[in-house]
Amino acid sequence: MWPVSPFDAEAALEHRLCSLRLALGADRVSVWFHEADTDLGVPFAQSVGEGGTPRNATVRVPLAVSRSPFLTTLVRDRRRLVVQPGDRGPEATELAALGVHDAAGTPVVCGTRGVLGVLVVEPARCGDDVRVERTAAALAQPLADAWARRAERRRLDSAETLLEIVEAATQAPSVDALLATACQRLAALGGVDRACVFLLEDGRLVPRMARYADGRRDRATWRRFRSAPAAMGLVERVLRTGEPASADRGSELLPDWWVEAFSIGSLLAVPLGRAPGAVGVLTLDSTELRPFSEEVRRLASAAGAHLGGVVEQARAAQARADELVVASAVRRLLVDGAGATGVAEAAEVLAAAVQGLAGTDRGAAYLVDDEGRVDGIRLVGWSPEARDVLTARVGGRPVGDVPLWRRIAEERRPVFVEDAAACDLLPADLVASLGLRSYVTVPLLAGGKLLGMVVSGSVGRSHHWSPAVREAVHRVTLEGALVVENAALRAVEQLRLAQLASEAHHDPLTGLANRRRFTELVERTIYAEPHRSCAVLMIDLDRFKEINDSFGHSVGDDLLCLVGPRLERALAPGDLLARMGGDEFAVLLPDADEARARDVAERLGGALREAFVLDGQPLHVDASIGVALCPQHGRDRSLLLARADTAMYRAKRGRHGARVWTPEGTTDSRDRLRTLEELRAALDTEELVPHHQPKLDLRTGRVTGVEALVRWEHPTRGLLTPDVFLPLAEQAGLMRRLTLRVLERSLLDVRAWRDAGHDLSLAVNLSVSNLQDLALPDQVALLLETRGVPAEALVLEITEDVLMADAARSQQVLADLRRLGVRLSVDDYGTGYSSLTYLRALPVDELKLDRSFVTSLTRDPRAAAIVRSTRQLARDLGMTFVVEGVEDAATLEAVRRMGCDVAQGWHVARPMPAERFPAWLAGAAVRGAVPRQRTPG
Repeated sequence: MWPVSPFDAEAALEHRLCSLRLALGADRVSVWFHEADTDLGVPFAQSVGEGGTPRNATVRVPLAVSRSPFLTTLVRDRRRLVVQPGDRGPEATELAALGVHDAAGTPVVCGTRGVLGVLVVEPARCGDDVRVERTAAALAQPLADAWARRAERRRLDSAETLLEIVEAATQAPSVDALLATACQRLAALGGVDRACVFLLEDGRLVPRMARYADGRRDRATWRRFRSAPAAMGLVERVLRTGEPASADRGSELLPDWWVEAFSIGSLLAVPLGRAPGAVGVLTLDSTELRPFSEEVRRLASAAGAHLGGVVEQARAAQARADELVVASAVRRLLVDGAGATGVAEAAEVLAAAVQGLAGTDRGAAYLVDDEGRVDGIRLVGWSPEARDVLTARVGGRPVGDVPLWRRIAEERRPVFVEDAAACDLLPADLVASLGLRSYVTVPLLAGGKLLGMVVSGSVGRSHHWSPAVREAVHRVTLEGALVVENAALRAVEQLRLAQLASEAHHDPLTGLANRRRFTELVERTIYAEPHRSCAVLMIDLDRFKEINDSFGHSVGDDLLCLVGPRLERALAPGDLLARMGGDEFAVLLPDADEARARDVAERLGGALREAFVLDGQPLHVDASIGVALCPQHGRDRSLLLARADTAMYRAKRGRHGARVWTPEGTTDSRDRLRTLEELRAALDTEELVPHHQPKLDLRTGRVTGVEALVRWEHPTRGLLTPDVFLPLAEQAGLMRRLTLRVLERSLLDVRAWRDAGHDLSLAVNLSVSNLQDLALPDQVALLLETRGVPAEALVLEITEDVLMADAARSQQVLADLRRLGVRLSVDDYGTGYSSLTYLRALPVDELKLDRSFVTSLTRDPRAAAIVRSTRQLARDLGMTFVVEGVEDAATLEAVRRMGCDVAQGWHVARPMPAERFPAWLAGAAVRGAVPRQRTPG
């Protein structure tokens, strides 16, 4: 015997049992507690003598009173029961199964609670003693106290377990790690063998986690658990009802496969989360038949509720993370796809995106032609040997007999193959030769058309793709269809632009560079930094008109085609030969001095001396050549071309063959100086006045604006046109003052007309100097404000070659003007730089075609074609299309039918002083200008 603490109810109870056993001389004295809520008899305490027989392990688990004949007699009937050796009743059978041969049981009764427990003495002969009944009567309170003490301890253990699960939720690196910790702790505390978790995924319960109470891991059992062939009815029922439930082996809720595979005797299932939003089911199972106590049920339910919330939060967080991954992948796809041109490049971008999401290590894009054959392969990450295999096995082969292609063509969705060797979608020998373990295949779509497929796989390991990854790949596939379609359109557009650029820069007859290309390169050369020297040669064929008149234009065209190669033989690499039009050619010699220019001119003339043979007829042509040098004769494109042209005509008149430009006499220089000084004085007087040329809206037949063209009312020389003094003003640095002067006067005129009810716009030309002036936007803003003219009523015109002086500075000034609301127009379009890049980059509202294309459009089909194509370009770019040089009614009717927006020219009206304009405008309104009969196009 040992001293007992009065505060330890369980120890006190065990002390009483031990005292009774010793007094009776019994082998074992035990007490069971009756748990009224669950109607279970729970083994609570015992005292075993040294000679006591070993007890069957089953007796350690609670017994349902309703299933136990022994406990039913003691608890329900409240009768004392003695089972003697040799008895054959159900009570004796039950005790024998528990390893007990004979025993005597006495109810432990509490007056207010009924039967509190059962006192059992072994063997039965020792129980037939009055001391047993007295002890049973005296055990009621100690048993109640001890049970309360143990229940409190179990509640504390349960609370500690739940707290550990809560802490694990904050520290676990993944949901699986959290579930593993929770399952092991619950299995150990619940007195069961195993705890498992089933999660709801894609509408079905999937086995997700299983742990044993002793912490052991059984991989074979886990594989069976994950690949169960049958659903567990009990688990499905708990998910459906949201209520905990239990079942024993033999129940229809526990299929035989589960019972046999995992030796399940009894199983308790509780929902993860709260109905109707449960995310899964938590199960506790035992290999023995056993009921589950109320304490275990409460613990499992509390743990299930908490784990359900944690799983929901984790899934929400994972969903957000997955969405970010998808968004990042789509963004990268769109960014990389924006630089792809053509289906092949876009397919490679899509393959990289799929590879990143699927975690694979190599990919391939297969392009299929209209006949169903592979006509292109893009490989990413494959070894040279694998590349050879794929190229030999797949390239140029029909895809219709490949099961993978047929499935892609039918479903138009990604196909995931986690075990390539066990799948028959690809030939087994191809899979083996590549060492392919897993792969995902997505359709290559564009505009609803299947263009091929992208296969991304791994050779080192197999993959298991989650639903989130599968959905992400599907979304990227859909976005990839747009990328592929845009890339295909981009390729078509690039080809179209290349064709347009080629047509815009090459002469269609001879294939040589045309005037536009020539002037571009001249500008680039003379405006280059640092400054470069060059020579410009203008070549005109002599007696070419006679050949045209004698043999016809077809022979003349054939001759021009033969002249080009002859001239090119006289040039060195880097020199440029161009056809300027008609029988005129031009040559640009970069970095050439006068000596080389003369030498080349001589060789060009010599190249033409040998006869040309056309249809058996020998023809001889000579050429007159004019030479202008940069910088000796100027550093301006127009000036150089004009002086080379002048020299050429002088050579033709004098029959010199070739001539270098020289100024004729000294009178010109004195006149220029005198004119320049008079111009400086005119800027401070009223001699410089704008003349306004009306602009006719071809859609309405109304005059909607004017262009201000400066004139000089010279006191002695009369009215001077701009070509007399504007080049001098530019060279002397007077253009900034002159432009602002014209703008100020013109805004006053427009303000007066608008006040009179005429809603007119004003167009004013800008020069090179203006576009280099960073203060120009502020000056224009001030003039608009002081004159009361809205910014949108002002159009500032720039020529293409103006931009070349300092493109970056010019674009800055144009951008500042555009921000004011002022509209911008490209003037003389087609004669200068004419870069599509500039048209795309500059904030231009209006395209104004040079008069040289308009004046001849009624008799020159090529000029008409240029007008139509430029009109279409302006329309596509959202610009107003203006044609100038409309000199007769036939031309006006032609541009109207072509769909041009605005016309300007002498047939509409010549430039006129401001005071004459209102009367002309009134007369034009009476006449009705142009009838509205515009045809589509």
